[in-house]
Amino acid sequence: MKKINSHRYFLQKDISALSHQLTPLFPEIKSFTSLKALQRSDFYKQYENEIHRVENGLEWQNCYQHDLRSPYLRVVAWNIERGCRTQSVINLLKSHPVLSKADVLLLTEADIGMGRSGNLNVPREIAVALQMNYCFANSFIVLGKGDEGEQDHDLQNELALHGTAILSRYKITSCRTVPMLHMKDQLGTLEQSIGRRKALICNIIIAGRSIDFAAAHLDLKTSQRRRALQLKAVLDTLWDSSADAQLIGGDFNTHIYNLKSRMCLLMSFLYKVLFLGVRPTISHYMTPEKFFEKPLFDLLTRHGFDYRNYNDVSKGTLYYDINDATLNSKLRNYVPKPLLKYLQGLLSPWNGCLPLRLDWLAGKNLSALQQQTGGYGAPQVINGLKCPDGRPVSDHSPIVVDLQL
Repeated sequence: MKKINSHRYFLQKDISALSHQLTPLFPEIKSFTSLKALQRSDFYKQYENEIHRVENGLEWQNCYQHDLRSPYLRVVAWNIERGCRTQSVINLLKSHPVLSKADVLLLTEADIGMGRSGNLNVPREIAVALQMNYCFANSFIVLGKGDEGEQDHDLQNELALHGTAILSRYKITSCRTVPMLHMKDQLGTLEQSIGRRKALICNIIIAGRSIDFAAAHLDLKTSQRRRALQLKAVLDTLWDSSADAQLIGGDFNTHIYNLKSRMCLLMSFLYKVLFLGVRPTISHYMTPEKFFEKPLFDLLTRHGFDYRNYNDVSKGTLYYDINDATLNSKLRNYVPKPLLKYLQGLLSPWNGCLPLRLDWLAGKNLSALQQQTGGYGAPQVINGLKCPDGRPVSDHSPIVVDLQL
């Protein structure tokens, strides 16, 4: 296996906060139209070490060691959509009959100091409320407000960090970040940012077993092959681990299309519809592992991971509503207006709302429950979670697996 530039950090201190003094420099960083232009500048040479430190920063709080409450371990993976509705996430993780029993949380799309999420330290807020340990791995310094659906707020970003977090009821022994294949220069886009996606791996001793938990968020705007290469970096790192068992989960963005550009999406869509037809194409939204995203799942299998027994494949983890105004504003970046109207008509038999399976869990040397046993049971997708005002808590649904310890 190819060696990955990943460093293991032992959490010897209970608390380590990630902070910086780069905020006053954001306007000048934003003035560069590309990452290459920034990196060639004298300005970048002056601040390169600090920018690199923050881009690759870790933060944690590791103060709790709860007793085992059952012979089973519940793991939840959830893309929490930045943490824009953090309090609702917390309320559900406290009170929902399934989510409240989570022992380990793999959270993707977590903000620290972003205006779109109220400048909260999202992973810390959730961890403190639940009395759980957490580790946060930064991926990006985000200089803009956000994507197309995140422009209607007036809060300036403070720390402007965005990444992945793992929370645990049990002490985290060590953690490591895995830089994944970089896909696109984001500095000249609406969601101006610098950095690259990182997966986070935390080692936790539970019931005498050393278990690696990995959380990964693969790229939306790229090809199926390159998403597989991103996952390969994580799997290669896990391959070298001496842990007794491993579990990986997160938002793998297995939507079966190539969103690198408008033309890539158009060609990908036309290929599927012309050669497969509409209904077979739509059926693949729920079974990406069978064909279009097969290289990614083949990688999991070759690295010894079982995904078939770790997921409820009867439900989508994201419901794609083509009539949604925010979604339409994003689609217009890729789809010409006449084609968008055609798609709305094409999807009318499904009321324009289609389920997709984007989020996955997979385990190695672990046993996932397949039937109800004392309040625990088979893998689940928890759909339909709402805030008190009726908005979805996140655009993704949490996925759950119960493991035999």
